[in-house]
This record gives sequence, structure tokens and C-alpha cells, in this order.
Amino acid sequence: MYYYISIQTDRKVMGSGYPQAECQTVNRASSLSSWNFPDFQPNLIFNLQKKAKQTDVLSNAAINATGLLLSYKTKEILNRFNLINHKYYEVQINQKDEVVKYYWLHLCEPELINSIDYRKSTFYRTEFTFREEKINLSSYKEYENLKSIDKNASFGIDLDEIYVTEKFNTHLDLFTFLPFDDKIYVSQRLKEALINENITGLKFDEATTFHL
Repeated sequence: MYYYISIQTDRKVMGSGYPQAECQTVNRASSLSSWNFPDFQPNLIFNLQKKAKQTDVLSNAAINATGLLLSYKTKEILNRFNLINHKYYEVQINQKDEVVKYYWLHLCEPELINSIDYRKSTFYRTEFTFREEKINLSSYKEYENLKSIDKNASFGIDLDEIYVTEKFNTHLDLFTFLPFDDKIYVSQRLKEALINENITGLKFDEATTFHL
């Protein structure tokens, strides 16, 4: 069983300040990309909003790359599991008169899309991110070819039902399928570890559209 994780929205848990972490280094944060690891130290700084509560995983609106802004405790739990290619970057969280060390978990393994079973999976064409009709794809190369002839930069693909081939590493506990799907998926055992160790700030939904 797999789940996809998202940031909790319950105000009792997160507080009323959204996003919880307000970035003070926007240029560095916005330069992060899911397609590669940065060739610089991001040295990100955030202020915890006054009405926000400090949780183990914090929401932010400055980083477009796929990953998580998380506490040391969460980082230590994740280190016991199998993640796709990733790096941790230290983050400074300013909370009133206190400075707390957090980490940005940067996920980057574009090659994972090569484990998708394209013929069994369900894709939709998108126009400026709005879903249009169903489309058949035979490979990521075909997607790149379609993207290359898109003069308006409006073409995209939305992955609806995901099937994977035997190339997929079933030992992975955390992964994502960019650029078709930006959800972060976790295994049953990782979900249980995060819940059992009272990690706050995350919501889990069953990944009913992901199939081995």
C-alpha cells in the first residue's frame, strides 16, 4: 500500500498563518529546480508567521521544487528509509527570539519516469495546466517530442492512473514522478513510522491511482 503526502491544513495543528514559513531569501528559494541539485548552498531563511504553529513539516510558498521543509527529527526518521535521489540543505527558521534549524529535503530523480508502464497508464493532455482530453503516450521521448513542437508553451501532461514496470524499485519508501505528477508518494511502513513518532504537519491520502 502506498500513500501520497501533502501539507496538513487543519488550523488546530498548523495555526492560522499560511504559509507557516515566510521566506526571507526568495531569490535563492525560487532558483531551486526539481530537475537538478543546486550548484550553490541555498542558505535559506524563513520567518515563522506569528499566527502559525511550529510543526515538523512546514508549509511555504517560495520553493517551486519538489521536496519538504522539515525538522531534524523528521530528517532522522527519513534517513532510516529508502528515498529517491535527494539532498538535505540547512534552513534557518526565525521564531520570535529563537532561531531553529530545519532542512529542505530536495528530491531529484527524473529518471524514475522510465519505470512507468506507458501503455497501461492513463494520461491527459493539459492546456495551460487545465485538463483536456485523454492522450496515449508510449514513452517519455514521445512526450519530449510533443513538447518540442508546442509554440505557445501551453502543452502539458497530467498522469491519472500510474502503472509501473519491473524497472521500478519496490524498495523505495518515498518517490515522485515528475514532470507528470508532482505528488510525493510514501510506503505503508514510512507512513506508519511518521505517525508513530508523532510527526506533525503532514496529511496522508491513499494512493489509489498508483499500481505496481
